[in-house]
Amino acid sequence: MSPSTAQQTLPYREMYRDGVCRVADHYYTKTIEYEDINYQLAQAEDQAAIFDGWSACLNYFDSTLPFQLSFINHRSRPESRYSVNISMQEDDYNTVRKRICGNVRNQVAKSNNGIVRTKLMTFGVNVEDLSTARARLERVEADIMNNFKKLGVKSAALSGLERPETAPRPAHPGGNDPLPFFMGHDTQNRAFHKGLYRAHQL
Repeated sequence: MSPSTAQQTLPYREMYRDGVCRVADHYYTKTIEYEDINYQLAQAEDQAAIFDGWSACLNYFDSTLPFQLSFINHRSRPESRYSVNISMQEDDYNTVRKRICGNVRNQVAKSNNGIVRTKLMTFGVNVEDLSTARARLERVEADIMNNFKKLGVKSAALSGLERPETAPRPAHPGGNDPLPFFMGHDTQNRAFHKGLYRAHQL
């Protein structure tokens, strides 16, 4: 039977608050969002280190640990802010620092034409139950984020609400408003379902 709603096209069974997603009967995934690193502007030695580090990050995965990289371009919302790492100090130059931060933000906004590029890494495990999946996915998540940290790349695991928010972006690239998502309810009122979201109930 063909799907009749957008929700029915979302390829997962259950989404839990902590970001663990049951895609199929015994297949569970998590997603990490990570920032970019400027490879082209780096020195030759730094480029080699970045390449080796990224290769090591990818080589961490094998046939028993599938993963997927997603790159999503979407327009930034008005409340979005670009992060510029210039810390204020207890001296007379904070005015200059603030001016530099403002100029950099403006230049970044102009160069991107208001487009935010979201980079995601999704990985999964085939296990028998949710508790086993959580334990293994947490270990993998810690390893991946540690590899990103070695590269100087900031990363964060997405929650069960943040993950579905990435789904409408490719289908609605011009949209600026976040789409609402609601808590799912199990018809049998089973306690373990209090922390999940079902695709057909979003």
